[in-house]
Amino acid sequence: MNHTAAMTSCLSPFAKAAISWVIVVAAATHLSAAEHRVASPDGKNVFVISDAKGLAWRAEADGKPLIAESPLGLVFKGGITFGPDAKIVSVEHSEHSGSWINSVGKRRMVPEAWREMRVSLVDGKRSRPFGLIVRASDDGLAFRYDLPVQPGAQDFVLERELTEFRFAADHRCWIGSESNCAESVYPGRRLSEIPVTSETKGKAGKPFEGVLPLLVETPGRFVAIAESDLLDWAGMFLSGTGLPGVRVALAPREDGNGVVVSSFPRKSPWRVILIGERAGDLIESDLIETLATPSRIGQPEWIKPGICAWDAWWTGVNPSQPKFKGLECRGDTRSHLEYIDFAAEMGWPYQLVDWFWYKGDLAKPLPHVDLPALFARASDKGVRLFIWMHSKDLKAMGEDKAFEMISKWGAAGVKIDFMESDSQETVRWYEQTLEKAARHALMVVFHGCYKPTGRARTYPNYITQEGVLGNESNKYGKNQCTPAHTVMLPLTRGLLGPMDFTPGGFLNRAEKDWTDAPPAQVIGTRARQLAMGVVYFSPLLVLCDSPANYRGQAGSEVYRGLPTVWDETVALQAEPGRVVAIARRSGERWYLGAMNEAEPATIDLDLGFLGDGRWTVRSFSDKPGGRPADVVEKSAQLLRGDRLDVHLEPAGGFAAVFERN
Repeated sequence: MNHTAAMTSCLSPFAKAAISWVIVVAAATHLSAAEHRVASPDGKNVFVISDAKGLAWRAEADGKPLIAESPLGLVFKGGITFGPDAKIVSVEHSEHSGSWINSVGKRRMVPEAWREMRVSLVDGKRSRPFGLIVRASDDGLAFRYDLPVQPGAQDFVLERELTEFRFAADHRCWIGSESNCAESVYPGRRLSEIPVTSETKGKAGKPFEGVLPLLVETPGRFVAIAESDLLDWAGMFLSGTGLPGVRVALAPREDGNGVVVSSFPRKSPWRVILIGERAGDLIESDLIETLATPSRIGQPEWIKPGICAWDAWWTGVNPSQPKFKGLECRGDTRSHLEYIDFAAEMGWPYQLVDWFWYKGDLAKPLPHVDLPALFARASDKGVRLFIWMHSKDLKAMGEDKAFEMISKWGAAGVKIDFMESDSQETVRWYEQTLEKAARHALMVVFHGCYKPTGRARTYPNYITQEGVLGNESNKYGKNQCTPAHTVMLPLTRGLLGPMDFTPGGFLNRAEKDWTDAPPAQVIGTRARQLAMGVVYFSPLLVLCDSPANYRGQAGSEVYRGLPTVWDETVALQAEPGRVVAIARRSGERWYLGAMNEAEPATIDLDLGFLGDGRWTVRSFSDKPGGRPADVVEKSAQLLRGDRLDVHLEPAGGFAAVFERN
């Protein structure tokens, strides 16, 4: 055995590959230590990378510092690190301009224009090759790690990511509270105040894992940090550093073996920096979806967005909970039939059969829910059913077997609950489950799940998801679904993708009068709940209240024929924690929703988004000084370019429909 063979025989595959990698890259000429940059098509957003003092990046907006020099890198099992000693070998530039169609999005025709920089790197110590792919768009920047084929090594175990986002100053920001299923609140603070150790679990030294996105308000820009194209990788959180910045923290694997186990070649998910001159620009951005892998299942016709009735808001409660003792807890055949009939009456295509229809075994419905009778009534009424299931029970039966059974029953889709993780194993299971559901023509709603990462583009049957602290929390007494929280959502969780908030609560209360006594109440005005149907984007819009609370009630007609996917979206106003107003177009109609926080507000809206001609607007607004459930309905004639003054009561709202005359 020669000296080299003897030396390599005791090394791991990854370490053995280092010797081969020296040969592979030895001929490459290291570029002189210099900065390399790529700018967005409009020239405003710039990404800069340098290896002068270790691999680092920074961002500029209009020539001004936005994100200061920040580290890059990956740490692998066995003490192998890419980044701190890396050198830039070569840089390639390209650009793209086009569009793609999003049939389940907030904008149907999505423009796609970016400039790309591919940076080839070599680790300075062992000469291992790796890369960084950077894209610069007018609405933000994104980068991902590129791990090419490695001679002599096939597999790797990733232990940490070294990426940081160090801002140029200690700006005001909002980041999601720790949660294993993204049911977060977003308190305001300074970047340096983002905790380094856990505030909620009390374990000394444990990193704070803030849920994405991180929203940052700088003097000239609003910025949001997110991720896209999360496929067979670990989900990303952010932890404080004690400085005006954050570092990436990845969800650990369930088997304890690092955070990602994979093989070469691989690319990491995109690390996304949304950038806008106004906060509303972030709402209008499609960058997260555009960066995601295009559809793996095509665009099948059986994927049909729409409104869904849902009896679990106040009839499907768990009768074993003490607070519901003595109450009629329906969630039974009679209740579901009532909701199916009401869905048909309102023109809604779906009803959701939620929790408590089975116990443990999906093949054995409980006697109080006559599923054949429900499917028969739904078919007769032109309504289709979504069926709830626990993820553990789905896995126990087997996804293909369960989906085949439910598809034969005639279901339109499934609601799968309680994953509560974004480990690599769970992320991979999402992909496999969506693929299997597609084989049986089933749409999927995930609850108890992590935040969106653009996967609805990759699997358009992923019709909506939770990963949000929504209206459901009102019936559990948490009192977290406050005016401040609900008006922050469009600029935090709502930036990432579809959001199954389940709006539509019609037992409206002032914040001081709200209680957690069933049936469930909501804080704020009736018009606010109406506005949420436009402000909160969800292709499957699940409305939470009962037929008894909708029939004959002021504002309920807003939900008749309300679209759930859109041709165009315009953010008219957006101020974090204060007010949001969004207009969305479906065909020739425009819909508008506006909300505020606990203080009353008057907002002046520019109607320049309307087309030429005269428009009739039918509006639903708060009654000044009235009760929260009072709604003022008006009709008026308006022209493009007119302005609309909207008064919002405390925790108020405004909803409107515009039709061309």
